[in-house]
Amino acid sequence: MLFLQFTVDSTRYVLATRAIIEVVPLAPLQKQPNAPAHIAGLMNYRGRSLPVIDISQLFAGYDSALRLSSRIVVVKLALPDGAQRTIGLLLEKATEILKLDESQFTEPGFENPHTPYLDKVTMDGQGMLQRVSPENILSAMDAERLFPATGEH
Repeated sequence: MLFLQFTVDSTRYVLATRAIIEVVPLAPLQKQPNAPAHIAGLMNYRGRSLPVIDISQLFAGYDSALRLSSRIVVVKLALPDGAQRTIGLLLEKATEILKLDESQFTEPGFENPHTPYLDKVTMDGQGMLQRVSPENILSAMDAERLFPATGEH
C-alpha cells in the first residue's frame, strides 16, 4: 500500500494514498473570522470553496510553515452523519511516497480520545511513522461549521 509521508515538528506521519484525491501546491486561503485556529481557511478548488485544515495547528498548536515542500492534500471523507465531503489538509514536508505493508502497522500502545485521527504505527530505518485516519480529523462541531445541512461541498 502507498502512503504520503509528512512531518509535524520532527514527528513523521503517513496518509494512505487511497484517501487522496489530489495533491496541490499551496494556494491563497481566505481566513474565516472567529474560526478555530486549525481551520486555515477556504481555497478555490476547481471553482468551488474548499475548507482547508492546518494539520500542524491541529496536531501541535502552531501554524504550518509555508515551505516549498508544503502541500494542500485534497481528501474525501465521511462525516459523522455519513455524508461524503471533500476537504484540504495543509501538510508540511509532504514530499515522499512510501510503500508499506498493512501488516507492518501495530497498535501504538497509547490511545488519546482527543486525537482520534492518529492510528497505528510502524518503524523504518529513520524511526517511527504514525498513520493518520482522515475520516477522524473533523470533529462533529467542525463538520457542522464547515458543512451546514443546507450547504453542499
